[in-house]
Amino acid sequence: MKDSILGEGSAAASTSQSRRTIALHRDWTKLETEWRQLEEKGLCTVFQTYDWISKWYECTSQHGVAEPLIVTVSDAEGLVWILPLCRHRWKGLSVISLADLGVSDYGGLAMASDDRIDPQEVPEVLADILNVLPRSDIVHFQKLQNQIQDRPNPLWQMNHLVAMRESSYGIHVNRPWAEMAPDVMQSRLRSTIRQQKRKIAALGPLSLEHYDDPKSISSAMTALWAMRQRRFDDIGRDETPQVWRDFYFGVAEAPKRRLEVSVTVLKVGETPIAASFGLSQDKAYLSVMPTFAIEEWGRFRPGMLMFDAMLEEFGPKADFQGYFDFTIGDEPYKQRFGATGSPLFESMTPRSLKGALAYLYWRFKVSRRFK
Repeated sequence: MKDSILGEGSAAASTSQSRRTIALHRDWTKLETEWRQLEEKGLCTVFQTYDWISKWYECTSQHGVAEPLIVTVSDAEGLVWILPLCRHRWKGLSVISLADLGVSDYGGLAMASDDRIDPQEVPEVLADILNVLPRSDIVHFQKLQNQIQDRPNPLWQMNHLVAMRESSYGIHVNRPWAEMAPDVMQSRLRSTIRQQKRKIAALGPLSLEHYDDPKSISSAMTALWAMRQRRFDDIGRDETPQVWRDFYFGVAEAPKRRLEVSVTVLKVGETPIAASFGLSQDKAYLSVMPTFAIEEWGRFRPGMLMFDAMLEEFGPKADFQGYFDFTIGDEPYKQRFGATGSPLFESMTPRSLKGALAYLYWRFKVSRRFK
């Protein structure tokens, strides 16, 4: 039996004539209660939680960067999936993508714990989702992990799925870092960290501080952002657009957020020399936006010192069952710490003549990606 498909602006509802209803929404605020219930009892990454996505939609809408699109799939028992999307312009194309644009490290959806869609039915549901979407030249989903928590990611059944150039990296910390590091960490990096700890001790005590309260996190965010911008200036990188500053600060400072947001700061005395904007979920920590001071501190490798100290603390905090996630990006330091890479995938679907040309060019680039 075919799914019931509702048009733009419709509210999610079930019908007696269909097993499931697929609906498109533009006002994310009307879904808050159901969304929070689904993420609390179901499965999703931190990047599909209501706290993250609602602030993303708020900021991108205010700055005119993207148009919110939320697809819900429901049945007689309630919501089964929430798929947060957006429509935006890219190189002259109208693109529908996941709510990301560079700040959400993993793509996916929020789904019920008893995902009531049989794996064999997923392709049909995904096809119906494409049918309910508004016009665009392409649909492009990126950063897809093979699993969402411990369940297969349904978006892996999208057509034209290929591996991205970048992977994600992380470490399962199952014993004290002092015991584990010699087995997984590059010996030269371990030696460098020991040397820099001794050198920097002459300038003041080294400490690691954590800020997670919405009221007290502002000063840590300001310190992190200042280090980040000075580093960008040093390497000739463009300043981060205001929309993303508003977004990160908004997520961190949201007074009623349920998302576990923290800023970890490494200090010498009272001087911040490295920081990490991170998210936590269950026994996983995700380092979303790390940075470090340059100028007189750069020679001490402050970013490496920070991660080493964080890994020392992380093990016991997670009962030695945690996953320290460096997230997406092939920066060499991740493997030097002993992190293992996991592939991420993307999918593109053309929906117009112009989109078909973009798709052919994308396929050409993909074919040369790993040569």
